[in-house]
Amino acid sequence: MKKLIKALKKNKPKAQHELFNRYGNYLFRISYRYLRNSELAEEVLSQSFLNIFREISKTDIESEAALKAWMKRITINQSLMEIRKNVRFNQSLELIEEVEESEITADATLLENDLIEMVLNLPDGYRTVFSLYAIEGYKHEEIAQQLGISVGTSKSQLSKARRLLKEMISKTELQYETVR
Repeated sequence: MKKLIKALKKNKPKAQHELFNRYGNYLFRISYRYLRNSELAEEVLSQSFLNIFREISKTDIESEAALKAWMKRITINQSLMEIRKNVRFNQSLELIEEVEESEITADATLLENDLIEMVLNLPDGYRTVFSLYAIEGYKHEEIAQQLGISVGTSKSQLSKARRLLKEMISKTELQYETVR
């Protein structure tokens, strides 16, 4: 991997191609989770790789783990920039409501793919905040800054996303119960 990173820092096309082949699908899935649109996710992926290739020589990255984390951060940021361009997202953010925290529990019968599909089916604002908070580990202050919203709106969107996911999980569990 160190050899690949060195070649990337020297802008070697073969190394860039290899990096794309290794991580393209992984980074596409990250972008798709935020955008829920294949064409936009592909555009974001292309822009992310351009940024990666342009900026890697300025980094001190030497390990695969550091490289992967750095590329993931670039892709998330690029996805968020695309979301900020999308007026629909800002219109979908609702006024701050009282935040009520709820725990999401899933029966063991729920499959990972079911949960992923549920997250993808959340409204744009809910899905974005939920993904940043629950999956990527961002804090509400960071989410608010990234999306240009208030901390309260971030918390409200997360609470609504959790509530909606809990409803989806309950419905899915009922479907599984009926099938048994």
